[in-house]
Amino acid sequence: MGETKEEKSHIPFRLNVLFFIVFLFFAAIILRLAFVQLVEGEEYKLALEKYSTRDLPISAPRGRILDANGQVLVSNKPVYTVYYVKEQNQDIDAKTEEQTAEKLAKILTIDDTDTFTDKELLQLAVQLQATLPVALNKAETEQLIGQLTPKLSKLPEIEAIDSMSDLDLAKTALLLKVRVKSPFDSAEQARLKASLQKALNKKPEELQNLSDTELLRSALQANIAVNIKLSKEDRDDLIKENKAVLRQFPPVGELAQKSDMDLLQYADFFNLDVKLPLTEQEKKFQWHKLGILKEMRSYDIPSYMPRRVKENISENEMFKIEERRTELPGISVKLEPMRKIYNDPDGSPFGTHILGYTNAIRPDELKEYEAQGYNAYDRVGETGLERYYERYLRGKDGVMEVRVNKNSETVEKEQKVAPEPGDDLVLALDRRFQSKVEDIVKKHFEELKKRPDVPKEMKDIHALVMNPNTGEILAMASYPDYDLNIYYDRKALGFNEKYSSLILPNESNRFINSAYAPGSTVKPLSVMMALQEGLVTPEETIIDRGGWQVGNVFKKNWKTGGHGAVNARRALQVSNNTYMYAMAMRLADRADDYKKQFSVIDFYNHQFGLGVKTGVDLPYEKAGVENPNSYYGNLADAFIGQYDIFTPMQLGQYVSTIANGGYRIRPHLVKEIRKGSTDPKMLGPVLTKIEPEVLNKVDIDPKWIQVVKEGMYLVTQPGGTASSTFRGLPFTVAAKTGTAQTGTGRPDNAVMVGFAPYENPQVVFVVVVPNGLRDSVHSADASGPIARQLLEAYNELYPGVLTGSGTKQEKK
Repeated sequence: MGETKEEKSHIPFRLNVLFFIVFLFFAAIILRLAFVQLVEGEEYKLALEKYSTRDLPISAPRGRILDANGQVLVSNKPVYTVYYVKEQNQDIDAKTEEQTAEKLAKILTIDDTDTFTDKELLQLAVQLQATLPVALNKAETEQLIGQLTPKLSKLPEIEAIDSMSDLDLAKTALLLKVRVKSPFDSAEQARLKASLQKALNKKPEELQNLSDTELLRSALQANIAVNIKLSKEDRDDLIKENKAVLRQFPPVGELAQKSDMDLLQYADFFNLDVKLPLTEQEKKFQWHKLGILKEMRSYDIPSYMPRRVKENISENEMFKIEERRTELPGISVKLEPMRKIYNDPDGSPFGTHILGYTNAIRPDELKEYEAQGYNAYDRVGETGLERYYERYLRGKDGVMEVRVNKNSETVEKEQKVAPEPGDDLVLALDRRFQSKVEDIVKKHFEELKKRPDVPKEMKDIHALVMNPNTGEILAMASYPDYDLNIYYDRKALGFNEKYSSLILPNESNRFINSAYAPGSTVKPLSVMMALQEGLVTPEETIIDRGGWQVGNVFKKNWKTGGHGAVNARRALQVSNNTYMYAMAMRLADRADDYKKQFSVIDFYNHQFGLGVKTGVDLPYEKAGVENPNSYYGNLADAFIGQYDIFTPMQLGQYVSTIANGGYRIRPHLVKEIRKGSTDPKMLGPVLTKIEPEVLNKVDIDPKWIQVVKEGMYLVTQPGGTASSTFRGLPFTVAAKTGTAQTGTGRPDNAVMVGFAPYENPQVVFVVVVPNGLRDSVHSADASGPIARQLLEAYNELYPGVLTGSGTKQEKK
């Protein structure tokens, strides 16, 4: 057998080769790393410093607002918006920015309704360090130099500033419009204010908020001796600032060499009458251009962030900008969401004081919002539901990663996080019923305005409908109102004119911000208080002979001859004042000091929501106004509603508390909060359901509440003050009329409150017609027709609810 030769393995050799290759590879990496660190390190360090990344927000669409049936009331519409941001490789200096603004101004429509003065135009140009195409003729130049020469001659020499006394330094600062900081100690401040108060015949509160600069100027103008002591730091600062201003002005002999724009700026500084040598059309164009430039230079926004120049431009304007993009460095047009408010089919405004609007963040709120993650250019809820539910309606912004160079110019960008829409609000009100109520209020306002017996001072009407058992607000309408969509095009043509004529007079939500004398509508509470306090029994009668003695005054009933024998229910039926006066005097006589009884009145008022905030889901609610006076006769005034004043929302909560048997429930407009959906046809899942919230149960025996409800029912029956108002309706109504005096010689308020049906209240109504009455017009005549039509409209939309044949709000 032959021997087999053993075959030598090649594996160790191959491994050694592989290890050697790996060694060379890592050696190369180490050498390269050393080269980068030692040789190219500084270059990379500079490159790293040159570029940085920033996360910019991608605006998320706000949540929608829908009615009880899912009909959209507020949504978002896509609009074209012009933005400005500095991009890399774009040589954009101040001059280029101004040229870009001028080119944009020729594309974007000018608002011919905007008003401004020559002085305002010049000041805006100075503020923006921009130019105006002014060319003074020889006569105009000579005249201006002649006016400026004495002004400049009065200025001190720069060399003289250092040696000035503190007082002269401060006087110079006033001349140069430099702010003077802390020139007085507290004792000198007090002395100067006292002297000014005497010299100018001013009240202390009129001088309370004067700044040091204003106080100094006023004292010098009044020839009051002033003692000033500046700290070294403040003196040095004042010297520096005075010199800086003086350096802006040339010697008198060099005025002729200055440009026309310079001369006009000097004239503006010295408050000379400035007349720009431009045609009216040229002035309008320059104002338009500078307005655009101002937006491009929004100094409160970081330079790397986009500035919103103009929203909601037309498609034609968008195309023109896109065609000229190369001539407009930094300018882009984006499609983004803007709020869109539902209008009635006839174009009438809808839900003005309910929905509210969004606006740019106010400067005084910027820090607060930035702490919550907002950006300076974000829009936030300003009024109405938009503000109250801001944290829900606000979407979650997406994130765009932007790489910028050391000049804050954009190099590249990439979306990191997609935006999420805000949550949707579903309201308790039905769009159809709200529209009906708005139509009713508008119609009656216009009809009352035509009547010669209705005061000219009658300027508005308010109507509220609530569910007393849940606190849901079913309708809330004030007239005059305005179209909220106007607010979403603030830079549109004629906005300023519309704002001053339509919005400003009617912007306040008077349901929660304005308080009115309620008149006899508080008598139900007065009767309950008298019964609960044991001042009277339901059947005890007071003999009304036309009034009641209150101290030294005989206070009259509204019916001269009186109503004869009156008990609790009858007192409400005929709105008897004498009965209320008698109860007030019994309350006053119960204590050794009648003034203590005002706290009793406040106690009962507050239990029903009068004089305290109702808790409604709207911002800026006021608590009404409680009268500070406490004279003997004021007790009687309080019992007939001529003492404290309350908001319509408070009256709604008060009547609801009576209607539901004594439970004060928080009023609310929103019934559900749902997760926002990216599909406009879909509703997301319910996140929060707003349940009835009982704020308190009143400390009144239910049987006394029932007595009052019966009395309010009698108001609408034969012999009652509103019997004709509700006659013939297929359901029962309980109500109370109110005629409230508002001051000597002034018209009265017409107020009506109530609920229906009487047996099982489902709705509460409040109608307020401020300054709507003279002696010839009865309260029920001014407010009653509105109340009746509110109930008729409700019954038409929800048949059976008020008549008792239905138990839920079935929609037609």
